[in-house]
Amino acid sequence: MFIPTKMAKLAFFSIINGRLDGEKSDNAIKYRPDIDGLRAIAVLPVLFFHAGVRGFSGGFVGVDIFFVISGYLITGILVREIIDGKYSIFVFYKRRIVRIFPALLSMILSVIILSKFWLLPAEEKNLTWSAVWGILFSSNIYFFSVIDYFNSDAKSMPLLHTWSLAVEEQWYLFWPLILWSVFRLRIRPWIPVLVILLASLSLSVIDLPTDPSAVFYLLPYRAWELALGALVAIRPWSERYPAPSPRVALGLSVLGLALIAFAIKAYTDQTPFPGLAAVPPCLGAALMIEGGRTENRISRLLMIQPLRGVGLISYSLYLWHWPIIVFADVGLFLGHGVAVTSGVICLSLVLAYASWRWIEQPFRRLGTKWTTSYVLWGGGLSILGGVGAALASQFLVIPGTALSPAQQAIEHYLAFDGDGAYRRGECFKVGWHGKYDRAACLVSSAKPQILLVGDSHAAQLWPGLSRWRDRYDVSQATATGCTAQRYPDDRAPTCHQIIDYALHDWLQVHHPALTILASRWQMRNIDGLEETLRDPFVRSAHPVLIGPIPEYETALPRLLIAAQRQQDPNLLVRSEAPEPFEVDQVLKAMAVRTRTPYISLVDLLCDVHRRCRTMATQQAPFQFDYGHMTIEGSDFLTDAMHASLLKASIAGGVFVKAQCAGRPARNRR
Repeated sequence: MFIPTKMAKLAFFSIINGRLDGEKSDNAIKYRPDIDGLRAIAVLPVLFFHAGVRGFSGGFVGVDIFFVISGYLITGILVREIIDGKYSIFVFYKRRIVRIFPALLSMILSVIILSKFWLLPAEEKNLTWSAVWGILFSSNIYFFSVIDYFNSDAKSMPLLHTWSLAVEEQWYLFWPLILWSVFRLRIRPWIPVLVILLASLSLSVIDLPTDPSAVFYLLPYRAWELALGALVAIRPWSERYPAPSPRVALGLSVLGLALIAFAIKAYTDQTPFPGLAAVPPCLGAALMIEGGRTENRISRLLMIQPLRGVGLISYSLYLWHWPIIVFADVGLFLGHGVAVTSGVICLSLVLAYASWRWIEQPFRRLGTKWTTSYVLWGGGLSILGGVGAALASQFLVIPGTALSPAQQAIEHYLAFDGDGAYRRGECFKVGWHGKYDRAACLVSSAKPQILLVGDSHAAQLWPGLSRWRDRYDVSQATATGCTAQRYPDDRAPTCHQIIDYALHDWLQVHHPALTILASRWQMRNIDGLEETLRDPFVRSAHPVLIGPIPEYETALPRLLIAAQRQQDPNLLVRSEAPEPFEVDQVLKAMAVRTRTPYISLVDLLCDVHRRCRTMATQQAPFQFDYGHMTIEGSDFLTDAMHASLLKASIAGGVFVKAQCAGRPARNRR
């Protein structure tokens, strides 16, 4: 431990505030109840976003708010200890271990146990490695290598949320040492903070278009958020503005809250993030922290007991809410109704309180009695024990959970790369950062043309349609999140550049014999469809409207295996999402009004009792996730639609004949 001399302490006080008079700093962090309220503002949107509550599509920014809060609080504590001559890197890590380890390890071990009953073997293997990396505070690196945070597969990864804890702890591996070095070298501390902030933010903005997963998960791209909190703790502006006046404090707090609310409400999983989009919520958090230095109406609002209570249990709430959501979905197949969502939220709050009351609090009290070396050794042994338990869990098989060869074949489809099969990066743009090759995808030749337009639910028709390319050309204009309708302005840039270009600009000079309009139609995204169906360019291209495909509350292969395990054939029907059936009726009426040929996938695939086709072949499920088709499913569906497409294509002047009989069989997985 380095203990500064009295003279050096006075010098450091002056460095902190930019003064040379040695006045005592006012930057030491004291308890602020409004910060607990701000923690609630951070964690509740994350909970509601993950639970699927409407109005919180950008709730994931709560993690960024946490980063700012953490940077502020920890930096304030470290600065105070350095000034008081009480700084010790070992004591710092003792506090981190007591604060973080008990609840985290309890959650991870609980998840490992429950996974033995509720996850499939392949998912258990992924869980094992995510647990190991999580215990080592490196899960952000692991998830960076295996999954996109917003991918639907995330719903089967109960430890995905530990990525943010890993980022934070990696920051605290070197930040205390940087501050200590700043003291030794007598550098104004806001200078390295500002350098880190600007460098990290610049790197995030520059690399976001080319490597969004790295920018999302990895510390170098997130460090600026913690540095922003550190800057608010150091307050290089304190000499000129010691504390905001009540009016200024209220203005800062209101502006900060508005920026956070804007991000929570306006952002979606299609928003380029983090990059510049992370600035509003992070800046909002910083403004609220600074504004709260002087009590005002917003800070008093944050101090109300319900918000403070949620803030106190926010760490445990963040830890436990995601496993609850995952297991409710993939383990118990409870669906996503209002009652289930409410139950998940309530259970998360109850379990978070229990974790705070009987895990966090007792260990914090004991931590004050334990010596530093005892805690450090205990933390190291806990890491070794946790890693060992996670690895050993691979060899524990619960009786009755082993899969038959047929079930193993079905399980294999959970890892199916649908985006790749649908021509990701070529003719199917995946995510805002994906690629689309217009020249290669909107083709023109002497063959009759078919134009395929829409989102992933249109792109999934490509494998089946591609079998017939010797007879005609298939032009494909597909992008995630872009339904098959006109986008005349650029408020949705990807949809405007791909979908609207195909349905307007391209159709002005090309005349396909058939235009297939397919999408994940929902009540909230069909407002502009009827106008599109009446568009003269679209009508001249002989449109065929494809209805919504039956969907499930979780991945179909998982349901098929569970139904066999539980001997419950009705599980599949209970797990069907109701909306496709409702939308199908709306689109039927719309098709009649606009005199557009319509193919109802509900009628094609389901009986009157809503029992829908689940297997494309004896070995291959029809869909590999909630609704996207396997290659075999796409083959089956295009064959089943052949008669309807043939009827529409004759009207368009081309005879489309599916060469099913005698064609070379696909290589099966």
